[in-house]
Amino acid sequence: MIEQHSADTVFVNSADTMIDPKNPFQNPTEEREYTPDYTAVVPQIAIPGCRIPLFPSKREITAIRRYFTMAGLLLFLDFVLASGIANCCYVLATLLLRLVDSAALNGTLPGNYAEIVTAYLNDSSIMMASNLLGFLISNVTVFLMGCKFTKLSPMSFFQDQNLRIPTLLRYVAIGLFIQFVMGYVANQIEFFFSEAGHPLPTPDFTTGTSQTKLLVTVLYSCFVAPITEELVFRGVFMKNMSRVSQRFGIFVSAFFFALAHQNLAQGLLAFFLGILLGYITIKHRSLVPAIFVHFVVNVTSTVFTYLAEIAPDSSDKLFALVSVIVIVLGAIMLLYTCLTERLPDTTPFQSIRCGKAAIGAWGLWVAVFLHISMIFLNTIIAKFNEALSF
Repeated sequence: MIEQHSADTVFVNSADTMIDPKNPFQNPTEEREYTPDYTAVVPQIAIPGCRIPLFPSKREITAIRRYFTMAGLLLFLDFVLASGIANCCYVLATLLLRLVDSAALNGTLPGNYAEIVTAYLNDSSIMMASNLLGFLISNVTVFLMGCKFTKLSPMSFFQDQNLRIPTLLRYVAIGLFIQFVMGYVANQIEFFFSEAGHPLPTPDFTTGTSQTKLLVTVLYSCFVAPITEELVFRGVFMKNMSRVSQRFGIFVSAFFFALAHQNLAQGLLAFFLGILLGYITIKHRSLVPAIFVHFVVNVTSTVFTYLAEIAPDSSDKLFALVSVIVIVLGAIMLLYTCLTERLPDTTPFQSIRCGKAAIGAWGLWVAVFLHISMIFLNTIIAKFNEALSF
């Protein structure tokens, strides 16, 4: 008989059953193989007879908080890297224009190089290309760094368990249902604020007549974003936020996914879609279904945006028809899924640990502050541009 009474654990009989490191809180609603090994948080659970108390010790909370903080810092680094690369392209273009003006044009330009560069980039494919490059590099870098620092195997995100074509198509129908419903809700909210004299910033994915800009937009929205965003948000971020509770990981990753879009229209869609993407990632222990659903949603948005530019009347009729089909079919698939499946529950053991660890995880708060600051900044810029237009 071994007895050790402490704030950390209680060891009883060495012959007792060991704690399952993949499901230490004995939660039958969770996908066991998805959760990282809990011995990384509490190494003592590998000792036969160890029991986890309801109220965690300071040491356990510190270990959980370390992973939560790292997850938040990864999101912060992701945004900083992407913005830094895009801004470097802008600065280099401004310096190049200054050199050309000085060496070849003998200073004939008016000198407002920054304004000239901004206008040119906005009307060309270069701005979208710089964003594509920035997010591609930053998302992949953060994913690989997150795997290394939190000791996760990159291949563990692509196990593809029990994923069949009918199931994948059901997820797609639900994803499109969320997209169309949240799009309508966002439009109503934006209309309300516009009528009240407070227009909200909205993303602009129009391509005009530039075929190059269209190609770059399609490449970014339909391929780079679905793949690399899932690597970060449903990949290293959600996996680390799910070390105690998978339900907590799903909702927190959806929340930060919404914040990262920094505007209402995309944020509403991102939150509810993020819940679906998080759930199917955990259920199948793979990013493949989330990447595919994300891909279809972005392709749908890109196609209708382009059709609205080249044939607004026809696109409105087509959109109305597709909306009815998507909403009816998607509602049926969502109802079926809710009746036959459910999100993971959270036990009291998990709730206590997640709450205590998240409150003190300063990396998460840094990421929240960054994105909220950018939302306010974008709102101020939108109001300033509106004032200039009068």
